Amino acid sequence: MIRIAVCDDERPVRESIVKALGKYKTETGTDIEVLEFSDAETLLTSYPSGLDLILLDIYMPGMDGMEAAKAIREFDTEVCIIFITTMYQRAIEGYKVRAFGFIRKPVSYEEFSHELGDAIKNIERSREKDHYLNIRSSGKSFRIPVSRISYCEVRGHYVSLCVDGEVREYRCPIRELEEQLSGYGFFRCHASYLVAAEAIQEIRQNEILLKDGNIVPISQRRRKAFMSALSSYYGDTF
Repeated sequence: MIRIAVCDDERPVRESIVKALGKYKTETGTDIEVLEFSDAETLLTSYPSGLDLILLDIYMPGMDGMEAAKAIREFDTEVCIIFITTMYQRAIEGYKVRAFGFIRKPVSYEEFSHELGDAIKNIERSREKDHYLNIRSSGKSFRIPVSRISYCEVRGHYVSLCVDGEVREYRCPIRELEEQLSGYGFFRCHASYLVAAEAIQEIRQNEILLKDGNIVPISQRRRKAFMSALSSYYGDTF
């Protein structure tokens, strides 16, 4: 399924886009779920989990689409964004938020279906390459590529994830993370830590050196089970 959010303050425009999505779904057999938003603030405060694509108007009262895209990129670096707009002069700004493309108003179905088809192909290619961790924290949804996480640490009711060497904090039970990360090479080396096998550089007596330079502890109580899990993962002695 491709989960798509349509955000435009003009109801007729939203309806025309939803209609175009329905036509595309019928023509191609693509499984599409559509969510509608009439303003950027509501999109941000009620950000859907597992969102694949946002069709986003640039010019809206209050927060405009470009501002919304910048805010979204702070917690969702992977969602595909296509701007629906008459303001092509702001196209250069779109590159700063890694916009996939632009569709002109009034929306032409031919142009729309072509751009949508390219976006969906890109989304499907990304899915083949990676698995995503979906977290709901503080009323927001976050989607994080598993391959970019080196470790998870529990601190009370919060979990810290190290993503691309940068630590990010979320309010989320570690058991929920373990369930989602199961089968993707993450193992518990300590009561408070899960570590990615692929991120390990060296295992020392009481700690693990990761490829990103971070160090996480390994407890004596969990060391044997941890080493056994790594051996099974690699199919040999680590």
